[in-house]
Amino acid sequence: MKLQVTTSYTIEEGIFPTFVKGTEIKALTPCRKYPNWYACEIEGYHTYVPEHFVRANHLVTDYNPTELAVVKGDIVELLELHYQWALVSKGKEIGWLPCEILVTSGQL
Repeated sequence: MKLQVTTSYTIEEGIFPTFVKGTEIKALTPCRKYPNWYACEIEGYHTYVPEHFVRANHLVTDYNPTELAVVKGDIVELLELHYQWALVSKGKEIGWLPCEILVTSGQL
């Protein structure tokens, strides 16, 4: 599904490697701003993870928390939706964006 960006967004949390399924997650703390997400530490990186990616303090899937930098008006392709965040692609780039800045063409 194609989505349009309504507000420019810069990467706030950093660029991360892909963490493989089974990687240990430390310091899990519920995220205040985004329900169903945790603030955490993965392999020394401070980041966030959706709760359904976690079981017994380990990742249940490969996961890369890198966000995507976009400008207002960009068109992105929705790959996955996880609560208030969308994993999207723009060209060859893949990253996370908050759903609050994305609309479908019918909402323009």
